[in-house]
Amino acid sequence: MPTDADGVTRAAPQPVLSGLTGAAIFLVVTINEGEESAQTVRELAADLSGLVRAVGFRDLEGRLGCVLGIGAAAWDRLTGTRRPAGLHPFREIRAGARHAVATPGDLLFHIRATRMDLCFELAAQLMARLRDAVTAADEVHGFRYFDERDLLGFVDGTENPVGEAAARAVLIGAEDPAFAGGSYVIVQKYLHDIAAWNRLPAEEQERIIGRTKLSDIELDDSVKPAYAHNALTTIVEDGEEVKIVRDNMPFGSVGSGEYGTYFIGYARSPAPIEQMLVNMFAGVPEGNYDRLLDVSRAVTGILFFVPPAPLLESLADVPAKAGSAARPAAAPAAATGPDGAGELEIGSLRGASQDE
Repeated sequence: MPTDADGVTRAAPQPVLSGLTGAAIFLVVTINEGEESAQTVRELAADLSGLVRAVGFRDLEGRLGCVLGIGAAAWDRLTGTRRPAGLHPFREIRAGARHAVATPGDLLFHIRATRMDLCFELAAQLMARLRDAVTAADEVHGFRYFDERDLLGFVDGTENPVGEAAARAVLIGAEDPAFAGGSYVIVQKYLHDIAAWNRLPAEEQERIIGRTKLSDIELDDSVKPAYAHNALTTIVEDGEEVKIVRDNMPFGSVGSGEYGTYFIGYARSPAPIEQMLVNMFAGVPEGNYDRLLDVSRAVTGILFFVPPAPLLESLADVPAKAGSAARPAAAPAAATGPDGAGELEIGSLRGASQDE
């Protein structure tokens, strides 16, 4: 098995680094009451890789893959063991009119392929296996839009690390060796007011994003506003930028006028993504928020842990009712935003207990 820079052995990860595809389904479910429901989920988790292979065999060039993430309360229930160090309920943020909501979700299935029919078939097989054990909380079908652009017209995911740099950014190592090879993933579903966005001049759109629209070149710092999206989502620690891997996808329905971006960010710790969200919604300094939020609103928000593949497969061996001894999930930390209301402790991300 591979090792990280500190020599800690990493278990084989789930396919979190399989790369961008032309189609994706983001399926979030909650686990229904009862031990039978929990056991059905454990057994599906153990069989997931085989199910992916069975469906993917229909087109070996289709690059079908699926990542399964588990929420904090579901981890307690399914395993009865201590949580990974960074796993906690999603921390809601309120700042003025801006709101990063926390929404229900026990399991995330991030299904990717070059073809939507492969994604759809796998999602159907998953739900057939889970039957009455789960309830769907959200389902989004994402698609590739021209040259990796979002529906706002800008290229998305330009700064993703690749190769070993991506593995270092995403895979847990010596900081939590019991879960080495795992990852964290945060998802948010954003809806855009396309009409309002299109009324803005292209130059103003570029200042909001921090990149040129046509050529996807980052604006020079001399002209880039402090509120630019890419300025606020750049996290630097000890003089080095902290990278995450985004696999965002556009989605929409022209009949209902729904246009959106499904944000999905993988990292070896949720802290950098949480700090990005604080910067976006509260601002740096407070009040200097991401102007993209004037035309986009988050309607979901959940944090999941992505177990390494062997740990996921071992869930079927967890004794029945193992989760009954687990401690209850902690509530998100209380906090105050710039307007005096909110849930996330703006200045405490680095020092907060991982068990919160």
